[in-house]
Amino acid sequence: MKKTLIVLALASLGVTSAHAAVESIAVATWQATAKKDTTTSLVVTPLTSLSFQYAEGIEGFNTVNGLFDVAIMGHSSDSSGTAYTDFTLKAKKLSGTLNHLGGGSTVEVGVMWQGAPLTNTDYTALIDTANGVNGGALSSLATTFKLDQRSSAQGSFNFFIESATVGGSTASFNALPDGLWSGEVSVEFVASWA
Repeated sequence: MKKTLIVLALASLGVTSAHAAVESIAVATWQATAKKDTTTSLVVTPLTSLSFQYAEGIEGFNTVNGLFDVAIMGHSSDSSGTAYTDFTLKAKKLSGTLNHLGGGSTVEVGVMWQGAPLTNTDYTALIDTANGVNGGALSSLATTFKLDQRSSAQGSFNFFIESATVGGSTASFNALPDGLWSGEVSVEFVASWA
């Protein structure tokens, strides 16, 4: 009876034998930007990110269709009033090297437009109305370029890992170390009215 009274007395005083709570806090931060440009004559916006995964069965990386939006401000004539009759939109690869986070190896991202490679030396015509190149999915720009208004269309490049290096020397994909490569792939676009 005495033991029961002691337990009841301790419980009424708020004395318990519960464990202390453990709390841990972490903060995650993402780098982010937001941009809007509706006045420049040519605006190109990437709509997808690029993520490549190595597949052991094919000893290579997957390919990625990278969607992009092209917006132009149409121009009907030059400052003297001469009407524009032709439009070109061309592109070339500026960069595409991804570096291994552990160092010592790189992979190079290749870019294809409708089966033709984009190089970093010459421009590839996406649209060339004078020569009958209509731009595939971008073809609406080949007809709206001379309207004095904004128009846009979406196209896509085919991105792929085309080569690799280890220690500065060309290497096969299966010779690459495990890990993560990061960097940027940049494509320059040039629009011309004539």
